[in-house]
Amino acid sequence: MTSAADIMKLETEFWQSMLDQEPEKAAALLTETATSVAMFGIHHFSPAEYITMAKEGPAKITAFAFSNEKVFFPTEDVAVATYEVVQEFEMKGQPQEMVCLDTTTWVRVGGRWLAAAHTETVKQDKAS
Repeated sequence: MTSAADIMKLETEFWQSMLDQEPEKAAALLTETATSVAMFGIHHFSPAEYITMAKEGPAKITAFAFSNEKVFFPTEDVAVATYEVVQEFEMKGQPQEMVCLDTTTWVRVGGRWLAAAHTETVKQDKAS
């Protein structure tokens, strides 16, 4: 049986592949069509399109750290991972850092867990 730790290990592998600039490894963890929703819009892409985006994109991850990880299983073949991530990156050569609230939906396809959907929201300070 798959555990929350197993899913977070996959999530870490995906982020590590971005850090290592190995988009092929990340693409191998994606469903045939995947989606991402973040501040720059909604994107639907294939694993091959992900590789192109990762290679041509202006941002490069330089460090990341997860906290407050939670994973739940709505069905035995679906896992939803939520966490906070501090990410350091370079955007057009300039160092940046942001804290985001992320969610990834993983689905079991042919016995393998693959990422189907990812959302990222920049964390805001609580309103006073």
